[in-house]
Amino acid sequence: MRAVKINLAGRERYLCFTVEAMFQIEERFGGTRELTDTMEANSRTGFEAACGAAAILAEQGELCRRSMGYEQEPLCSAEEIAAAMAPSDLARLKLAVVSAITLGYGREVEPANDEVDMGLAELNEQKKTR
Repeated sequence: MRAVKINLAGRERYLCFTVEAMFQIEERFGGTRELTDTMEANSRTGFEAACGAAAILAEQGELCRRSMGYEQEPLCSAEEIAAAMAPSDLARLKLAVVSAITLGYGREVEPANDEVDMGLAELNEQKKTR
């Protein structure tokens, strides 16, 4: 599980952008681009979007934790996040939401086998020595 750890509503939470989170964000906000555009605004709408997205991502993070055998923690709602959020924490929340989405879309590519392209390795080495 690739997630962003953050303190929300008095508890340590993990924001995890899963396929389910992607669909929920698409249904609620129109997609991740629309969500981030809305969160950029320093307004009630931006704040509510950040809290709503954080609640979705925290729920998915908790469900991932549970599936990995960790002890259950309570889920938190957007309203609980909003009620416990200090103004100084808003920028951190927005950054954590965007970071979780970025992590979710990222991918780790591992070679299918241990073959090494000697020609490519030699070419890369020549570029380094120039």
